[in-house]
Parts: sequence; structure tokens; C-alpha cells
Amino acid sequence: MAVSTGMSFLISTLLALSLFSVMQLNSKWLTSSSVLVIGTGFLGSVLFMLSLTAVSNLMTLLLGEGYQASLFPEIILSLLFTFFTCVSIHRVCATTGLLFSLFALYNIYNISQKTYNSSSLLKQPIVQNKKKKH
Repeated sequence: MAVSTGMSFLISTLLALSLFSVMQLNSKWLTSSSVLVIGTGFLGSVLFMLSLTAVSNLMTLLLGEGYQASLFPEIILSLLFTFFTCVSIHRVCATTGLLFSLFALYNIYNISQKTYNSSSLLKQPIVQNKKKKH
């Protein structure tokens, strides 16, 4: 079930702030083993997706329905927010969080291309140039 842009902004913002708080409050435990450090990097990529959704929805609310997220400011700001959050916990967490976030961004881009560009490609007429012989 899809929600409105405003509600999506509210939900993603609350979830991002909650995840940020949990990561900061449990930073000692999250760095207690190497597996948890890598898992915290994965949580950082979830934080990236939530913050990207929140920022993109905010821009859509402010600039209209036709707005499309771009590299700057949405993606860069969300990556920086995630990176600095993960750096405050552990350096390896920041590295793995950045790698997981870039992988998530790649998948988001591919899903977006399949969802929004496939129908426009099918509707384009195919024009063939044939020369008539006299």
C-alpha cells in the first residue's frame, strides 16, 4: 500500500532519527566485535536509504511532483550524513557503511530505471527509412 509523499517524508524522517539515536546510544556494543562493526556499516546503509527518502520527499513537497532526486544535494548530503554518523562509531563501520550505501544506491537506480523508463521505451515508434525505386 502506497502512502502520500508527506506521510512518506514523516515516516522516513522518524525512522532515520530513531536509527541514528539507536546507533549512537549503542555505539560501545556495536563496536565490541568485528562482525558487529560490519553489521553497523549495514545499519549505516539503511540510514542512508531512509535519509535519502526523507530528503527526496521533502524536495518533492517543496518543488512539486515532477521533481527528481539528483546527485547534489540529495545523494551527497545523505551520504555525508551517513558517513559522519558511522565515523563517530568506528572507522571500519564508516568504510563498510559507505560501500553498502553505494551498493544500495546502485540497486535503487536500477529499480528506478526499470520502473519509470521501461514504459517510455515501449511507446517510442520505430521509424524505418526506405527508399522508393522509380
